[in-house]
Amino acid sequence: MDRLKKQEVGDIMSQIRKKRGLDEIQLARAFAILAVLIVHSTSTGVTTTPTDSVLFPLYNFFNIAGKLGTPTFIMLSSFVLFYNYYPRETNRNLIINFYSKRLKFILIPYVVFSVLYFGVKWFVYYDYPSIEFALNKLGYQLALGTAHPHLYFVFISVQLYLIFPLLLLMFKKSNFLRKNAWWIGILIQWVWVILNKNYFHITIKGSISLSYMSFYFIGAYLGIYYNDIKSKMKDPLYRDKVLIPLFIGYGAMVVLYTGFRYLVRVEAYPVFQGNLPELVRAYIYEFTWANHALLAGLVLFYLAHIANKKFSERTKLLFLEIGATSFGIYLIHPLLLMVFRQLVSTGSPLIFHGWQLVTFVLISLLSWAIVRFTFRFIPYYWIIFGKLPERQKQT
Repeated sequence: MDRLKKQEVGDIMSQIRKKRGLDEIQLARAFAILAVLIVHSTSTGVTTTPTDSVLFPLYNFFNIAGKLGTPTFIMLSSFVLFYNYYPRETNRNLIINFYSKRLKFILIPYVVFSVLYFGVKWFVYYDYPSIEFALNKLGYQLALGTAHPHLYFVFISVQLYLIFPLLLLMFKKSNFLRKNAWWIGILIQWVWVILNKNYFHITIKGSISLSYMSFYFIGAYLGIYYNDIKSKMKDPLYRDKVLIPLFIGYGAMVVLYTGFRYLVRVEAYPVFQGNLPELVRAYIYEFTWANHALLAGLVLFYLAHIANKKFSERTKLLFLEIGATSFGIYLIHPLLLMVFRQLVSTGSPLIFHGWQLVTFVLISLLSWAIVRFTFRFIPYYWIIFGKLPERQKQT
């Protein structure tokens, strides 16, 4: 009897530690959503600023280096799933509960916002010949996650949820898969990239889960071995062997990726292209994007653990709030961008460039305010923005 009570207490304490441990993940989500907001806020500046302007390299840097948010969300989603579900017994009830939660808190908001963005763009930009034509187009966009560019993330997440029970069983049964997940995911992703480029020629590859297998599998690896990895982070030898090369690799990829995209945008890349090997020319875009995003996600994951220790309590609570509301902010902010870009689209350089910064600040604050207001005052808020973590919901 005493042993049973001790086991129950141990289970409870384990769950408490698990919930508290995920503060780092909320911080990582906060960093990721800020990167998304930076990329989307600089998109007008980078496309309208003359390439010979002194500000163009700055716009290019933030617009390209910031393209780590959505892949990081994908990696974190995989991490959370494996962290929560891998230790539990995989049975019918677990799978049913898993799918019911994802249908309720992810798929329904995805449909709501797909319809919303489709309707807004229909009203503002397009003139479809009939209701039937519009509904068919909406159905097509819902099926591919293309009602608005940013919704591909939710569409990719849905694909992960569909295959997750199978992946979970595979990881539980295969020790080899668990131990080598980090390079197996990269291998699967690159096999897909090569096959698609040479045989399939699918143009919407960004909406297909195979393009993100490295993020899925590394997220799974981190989720399964999280406690061990977290302990190793304290070891100076581990930092020297793993973390320092990780940061060096990330720094190199930032330079390579932003530099490559800069050359493309200023139309100087063709001058260099002829001197590159054919293999490099064929895959340089995919290589720079994939490696930059993957290393950036791992760096953010580590920095979130540093921030959890170093941030003051007030700063930490601020970023936890941003992380907790990040899914809702992700869904709503492009709608606000549409409005803000109509307010100041031209003007003197000072006004135009100042407005880009103001836009970033205002859409960040307003997106958060709308999400928080919805969570606090609107019944069945999850239909719009999904579920808010309980701890943040109560603050």
